[in-house]
Order: sequence, then structure tokens, then C-alpha cells
Amino acid sequence: TTAFVSYAFTKTQPNGQGMLGSGDSKFGSSWWVGVQMPAVFTADGKIGLEYNQGSKWWRSFTYGEDTMVGSKMATRGKAYEAYYTQPLLGKTLTGQLRYTKINYDYTGSNAFFGDEGHPYDIDSVQAQMFGAVKTASNIMGYLRYRY
Repeated sequence: TTAFVSYAFTKTQPNGQGMLGSGDSKFGSSWWVGVQMPAVFTADGKIGLEYNQGSKWWRSFTYGEDTMVGSKMATRGKAYEAYYTQPLLGKTLTGQLRYTKINYDYTGSNAFFGDEGHPYDIDSVQAQMFGAVKTASNIMGYLRYRY
């Protein structure tokens, strides 16, 4: 079994320029906790559970998407993930099924500069005016071949 906890923070210094919709310095933070454990129904498979939570002013430094609905690591809100990984041919060929659910608390999870990155409360008039997404889900399966 493998367990992990990660904490990260960001602090903007826009020097009067627009960053996160503000010319002021802002502090944001994010938690990421998870566990990978052996699956009880197979000898080599692993089950993983992860949770992420980003604050109002959180800004991830990674623009890489880890789901089709956006980056769970950049979420200003809460993200839940469960997955099952099964080796099919040792470490050469593996398969995985993964489910991710993201509940946004603020807008701008995947934006950084200008007003686009301003974190409006997800239930605010501003957020609804622009059709802000409150929740997103992603189901994914893959086969990975290593050579």
C-alpha cells in the first residue's frame, strides 16, 4: 500500500498588471491526498483513491490536462478520483479504468492572466452569466504498452 499527501501554494505578484483578475498579490493553496492498495479480487491489480482541493486563489503551474474535462490539479474546488490498474503482461502491458468527479467552487480553474482567471463564486451572477460549469465527470479506460 502506498499513501501520499501533498500541499502546494501559489502567491501572485502582478506588479499592477492583471493576474487572476486582480492587480493585487493573492495567495492560493491546494491539497492532494491519495492511497494505492492491492485489489482484493486479483493478485497484481491496484485500486487507487485520490482527493484534491484547491482554494479560491489557487493557480496550478501545470497546464497539462489529466482528464478530458480539465486538470483536476488546477481545480478551485474539490476533485475525487477512483481507479483500478491491472498488469496484463507484467509491466509491459497494463490496463486502467478511472473515474474523476470535479466540483468547482470558483470559476477560472484553468485560466491565469487577466479577468479570465478571476475566481467568481460558482453560484454568483457573474459565473452564471457566462455559463460556468459547477461539476464535471470523466470516465476513462486505457491500455499502456511500455517498451
